[in-house]
Amino acid sequence: MHGFLGAHINYIILEEERFMNKKRYLSMLLCMALILVGLLSGCGSKTADPDDGNKVTPSVSGKDDLEFMEISISHWNGDSAFSSDDEVLKTIKEKFNVDFVSQNITWDDHTQKLQLWASTDSLADISAAYIRDTTQMYSWARDGVIRSLPSDLSAYPNLQKYMEENTKENCMVDGECYVIPKNVYLSQEETVMERVILYRWDLAQQAGITKEPANWDEFREMLLAIMKADPEGKNIGGMTAPSMGYLGYPMLCYSVPNACDDRWEKWNDTYVPAYFGGENLGDNVLATWNLMRDMYTEGTIDPDLPISTLELAQNKFLNGQAAALCVTSSIAATPSFGMDSSWKELYGNPMMDDCKILNLMPGANGETYYWSTSYSAAESIFSSHVDDKKMERILMIYDYLLSDEGIMLSKFGVEGESYEIVDGKLVADIDARNEKYPSTLALANVVSWVLPLPNGYENDAGYDDWYDEWVPSYIEQAKACKMPEYEPRCKSAFVQSGSTLVISPSDDGLRIMTGTKPVEEMWKEILEEYKQDGLEDTIQKVNDALK
Repeated sequence: MHGFLGAHINYIILEEERFMNKKRYLSMLLCMALILVGLLSGCGSKTADPDDGNKVTPSVSGKDDLEFMEISISHWNGDSAFSSDDEVLKTIKEKFNVDFVSQNITWDDHTQKLQLWASTDSLADISAAYIRDTTQMYSWARDGVIRSLPSDLSAYPNLQKYMEENTKENCMVDGECYVIPKNVYLSQEETVMERVILYRWDLAQQAGITKEPANWDEFREMLLAIMKADPEGKNIGGMTAPSMGYLGYPMLCYSVPNACDDRWEKWNDTYVPAYFGGENLGDNVLATWNLMRDMYTEGTIDPDLPISTLELAQNKFLNGQAAALCVTSSIAATPSFGMDSSWKELYGNPMMDDCKILNLMPGANGETYYWSTSYSAAESIFSSHVDDKKMERILMIYDYLLSDEGIMLSKFGVEGESYEIVDGKLVADIDARNEKYPSTLALANVVSWVLPLPNGYENDAGYDDWYDEWVPSYIEQAKACKMPEYEPRCKSAFVQSGSTLVISPSDDGLRIMTGTKPVEEMWKEILEEYKQDGLEDTIQKVNDALK
């Protein structure tokens, strides 16, 4: 995972930490990760139809038929969640005749702890991890550290449906599935919300701009006009961002959109990383590098970007020192980040009265692309010490938590206590849920961060008012994009090749953007460095693996 993708994962971590420090931020975590499912281990009754919360597997008919089991779990918020014994947790325990033992992890130590436990043969029965598309997943699977899921999930129809809707290519090792991914979004196109570019439309109009920009040239012209007119007299600059990692997605989409997700494409009958695509190795990305160099040189990209932070970038935009800001949509719209509330304090009206969001821009070839990335973050893995009987119980409870009943219980608590259905609409009190049912801190997202709610219910995730109105149109723009073809098997082949090659678009882009030598010359030097690091050998290995 390169820096561009990491920006979103870091956001999830930041939100989790904020909540742990201040309970009032929990609703924000819920919006970021719409939540829903998950606990683990459990057992239930018969099931054949998806969303049947009362019937779980064909092999059992009720709690009395289930042997008591103790299931260990490593999940964020696990200690507080599984020690609470609130009504939600009691319901799960009684329904599946289980108890849960937490092996505590935090956002700061989860990677190190899982590695330690794996090396000492002491992984919890269920662990939240970040190992997909890494050599670790393959080594742990092949070394017997983790176990696979059954090939036939028909006994767990909700889980089966969930897995069928997820890309399983990066969950497989030697033909078997080893992880259950946690979705951050409900569809591929929703990953477009990973980045937004806010810009000062009020200042653009004052600078004489009458038409919203429809391509990068027009966007640059607008920024230059704002900078020249400087309507507020603040020596306003161009577009800023918290880091190069944020700006990378829209920039790469100018000429190598599949590079946003480390995908591989076929060029001249050979699969290569999309980042190096073109008639000659690395030709295509040059258009992106030239655009970035031009914008940085003319000032339409903030000259302070190399040392920027989230706080600095936000403050520049809020205080009228930057005409545009590239961030995630969640940062732009989550109340705790204070964009809209700060805007109202500074300017006396909502932020989106003065600002607009840049539409998806055509690329160098005239086609419009978006940053189509993985829409899952983290996954469930299972210790090899989990026997088939316990695995069946775990899958039962996963299946239940993916049912209508399980979703509502784990996400919102108990009807009449922390949520109500009024005139067919969901009215949830997240503060009451947090206080009464702390187990939902883990139960809500053990299976997936986000799931569709039953009966067409909509959850007020707590974003600023403009967000819900804007999201559908932005997703429609993504749906209209015809993305370049790629070969999904290459990712797994790359990881399994044993290659130590590290592809770093963020570092390369920063180096070229701020450089003084010709772009083509600098990229040629960088490309040669990649070759020395084994690029061509890696390409050969991946292609051989696919034959």
